[in-house]
Amino acid sequence: MKTRIVMLTVLVLFASGCKFLRGPDRKGDFRLSSEGELGESTYYWIGYSYEESEYYRYPFEKDPLPDLINLGYRVIGGDGQSTLPGFNTPGSTNGFALVGEFESMGDARDFFDGYREAVSDLQYEVDSDTVELYQVWVQKTSLGNYAKLLVTDIETFDGEGTTKYNEVVCEYIYQPNGSREFPK
Repeated sequence: MKTRIVMLTVLVLFASGCKFLRGPDRKGDFRLSSEGELGESTYYWIGYSYEESEYYRYPFEKDPLPDLINLGYRVIGGDGQSTLPGFNTPGSTNGFALVGEFESMGDARDFFDGYREAVSDLQYEVDSDTVELYQVWVQKTSLGNYAKLLVTDIETFDGEGTTKYNEVVCEYIYQPNGSREFPK
């Protein structure tokens, strides 16, 4: 009987990918849209959580708070309504600091790879400024952990009617233990 319990436990651990043993993904990428989704009674955005390496709806009472969303900044012009990408931290604490802007992916990548520690004097804002291609951001999460983000792609799409929305693709490295030093 004990052998069956041990085997069942091993299978459950293997099936879950042992995520709770190894912790969150320390690097990866995500795509965030500024287009709101219509829920049962309200709109929500899809955000990303570093701790869970998952996408969650915000605001949505059944989902945990994501670490960031692409709230987008509405712009009304001659071609109708559009949005510029902009990060927001739903936890309303800490936030984002821009640490580099570059003309090419090569320059941005070199800086991103070489940026090893979030310096202590960064000023974090809950809402970022407009997010642009080839920028490098540091985020301090509501848990007090750090992530560095490299903006690798931004696309604009037609939404309903005359509105437009955008999607931002970022590569990230996450430090889940509160240290300002980023793993290689």
